[in-house]
Amino acid sequence: RPGLSVTLIARDELGARLSAGARGHLRRACDRLGITVLEHTGVEAVEAARVLCADGSALASDATVWTGGFAVGPVAAAGGLEVTGSGRIVVDRTMRSVSHPDVYAIGDSVHAVGDNGRPLPMSCGSAGFTGRQAVEAIVGRLTGREIANVKLVHRHNAVSLGRRDGLWQSFDGTGQPKPKYLGGRKAARIKAAIEKGSLWGTSHPTFGLPQRKRRLAAAPDASAENSGRAAA
Repeated sequence: RPGLSVTLIARDELGARLSAGARGHLRRACDRLGITVLEHTGVEAVEAARVLCADGSALASDATVWTGGFAVGPVAAAGGLEVTGSGRIVVDRTMRSVSHPDVYAIGDSVHAVGDNGRPLPMSCGSAGFTGRQAVEAIVGRLTGREIANVKLVHRHNAVSLGRRDGLWQSFDGTGQPKPKYLGGRKAARIKAAIEKGSLWGTSHPTFGLPQRKRRLAAAPDASAENSGRAAA
């Protein structure tokens, strides 16, 4: 919105998880949009009309949007599940709680180790894989079928920088950003498609989940079959 004065505060470097090229693209976008960026700056408190920084400075603010990441609720720990220091539920490869085998957990609430040996980050992309793996495990154990391993990876990050600009960053098998990135209109269209897909997914919650391997057929009516034999 023209006329607004916007300041972005980052505890670390802006776009720290992105490649060098993507970080440069992000900086140029902020410059183009007139956004003031304060890097390596911690926030101690947010008040009604100002933001207090760790270095003692204060920034006047009519409206503050907090984007400080995720925090896990205390429900799992209070329920006795084994959790990490941050409160995430510790699960095995099939998303089953290591302390309570009848409990499965998915999404940002779980401490799930990815295929690269590192914990999956809190993100919608990796959360989707944990959901599919949990369904595979539950269906497999209920039916006696072999449990398929769903890939547990963090592949991409999509960032919207307006209607006509964006970033698409891919990650390698170790979770590090690949040198090349996609920016501009193409990245913006990809981000928009992801958002539309997420909206569509809310009305199709089982899309992409494991399907029944065999079709169900009604058993023959035993009483009718027996009466037919008696008549013969």
